Amino acid sequence: MKNILIFGHSRAGKTTLAKRLKDKFLLNVVNEDRLITAFERALPKLNINGGENYAQTADNVTPFIVHYLCDLAEHSNHKTGSKFVADLTFFNFDTGIPLIKKVLEQMNLSIPDTFAFINLENNKTSDELFEDIRKHDTAEDWTYYLNDDELRKHCEQNVGADHSFYEKWQELNFSRYDVAEGREQVFDRIVEDMRAELA
Repeated sequence: MKNILIFGHSRAGKTTLAKRLKDKFLLNVVNEDRLITAFERALPKLNINGGENYAQTADNVTPFIVHYLCDLAEHSNHKTGSKFVADLTFFNFDTGIPLIKKVLEQMNLSIPDTFAFINLENNKTSDELFEDIRKHDTAEDWTYYLNDDELRKHCEQNVGADHSFYEKWQELNFSRYDVAEGREQVFDRIVEDMRAELA
């Protein structure tokens, strides 16, 4: 049985999906946004801030996230461990994936046997995404604290599917889902698809 890593743009439903998978398969949940909030409050000198610079935050937090998730994965392979689902917003693939491989190899584990990768694609226009975020954001969402100009810039950078990304990381065998419409039905399909991955 694998652990699940969920990636995707803002307002794609990563946290909602993680909760659904948790309930269906009795998984633990790792919410990266909550970890980043804890870093911001407890260790401001680390310069991990979800609301300011995405790339810098991803660079800063990726090594911790990799070691944390790999450690959890190693523990979950023991009889006393529980599998988990993690919803991730801030992650530098260029540094993170090689580091995952290295850390797992030291544990005699491999990526294909340890993690299932899900990507939620929210194929809306940047204006639609902006309106969606403004409508549904709460104080728990890092985008809640962006001003309109910052949020519009974020939305322009986070729409559509980056096909070159999937070509580069095809070894990860991403399961890709468009959640722009019929999100609940898409989530039902993901649960069924993950049933085979987690068997």
